[in-house]
Amino acid sequence: MKYTMSKHFAGKLALLFVLAILLPASASATGPRVTKALFAIDKAEIHTLDFPPFLSTELPEGGPYYEIVSKALEKAQIDAVISIHPLQRMVRYYLLQENALAVMGRHMSFSSEEKQGLIFIPIAVLTEKYYYYKPSFPQGLNWDGTLASLKGKTYGAHKGEDVSAYKAAGIDVKSDKPFSLLKMLASKDADFAAFPLLNAEWLLNKFLQAEKANFAATDQAAGEAVFYMIFNKQHPQGEASAAAFKTALRAMVNDGRYAQIMEKHLGNGETLKLYMGNVKERLAQ
Repeated sequence: MKYTMSKHFAGKLALLFVLAILLPASASATGPRVTKALFAIDKAEIHTLDFPPFLSTELPEGGPYYEIVSKALEKAQIDAVISIHPLQRMVRYYLLQENALAVMGRHMSFSSEEKQGLIFIPIAVLTEKYYYYKPSFPQGLNWDGTLASLKGKTYGAHKGEDVSAYKAAGIDVKSDKPFSLLKMLASKDADFAAFPLLNAEWLLNKFLQAEKANFAATDQAAGEAVFYMIFNKQHPQGEASAAAFKTALRAMVNDGRYAQIMEKHLGNGETLKLYMGNVKERLAQ
């Protein structure tokens, strides 16, 4: 039997071949990850960035966000496969070049024109704190809650993060991946960087255990970061899927299933409150 490979499928194989050659092994703890969508070509595609301990291939059931989204997709009767990638540019590629149904993440840095073709649905609202390297600031970061007090310092920004407020306050900015930002603090290439506490703790425990005691977080919160499901209006099912997903997710938040999944993965206590945020209010908008 003669088999003809589709142009779309052939394009994915070509991309994976190029990534296998060009992507450095240091991009993630386990090396480049093959997208699940390659082996599920009959399903809609959702792509996201590895974000432990909230969403990762290294976590049971993919972490709380993976499980929440999977349950909402099932309830909304959206037949989709979720692929987790080590690099942000891979996620953007599948959305903007391969016309994926949706992506998940934060700090995605879409242009105004790109945003017009997207539908943003909040999955979670995360409280962040500023991390710094204690040997560089033995008396603390000396932050009074305003960016003006950090003028002249260097901020380690996540790739795609909106840094306009920092630049306006006279703060230098350097961008990199989360783990690299922590290394930048230790090497004094950056003075401070914003992280959700559990994300920073996970990275420090896994990669910088010997240095962990030298990192500290500010008492005051640096602000909030929203983790979104972002649907693609250009996809044939994009707008209908977004509406069905939002309805299903709102029901999970209202009936307590959302909180139960978060507690199962993250435990119950004061820390959990930092990651429950005001997602209910945002979904009502």
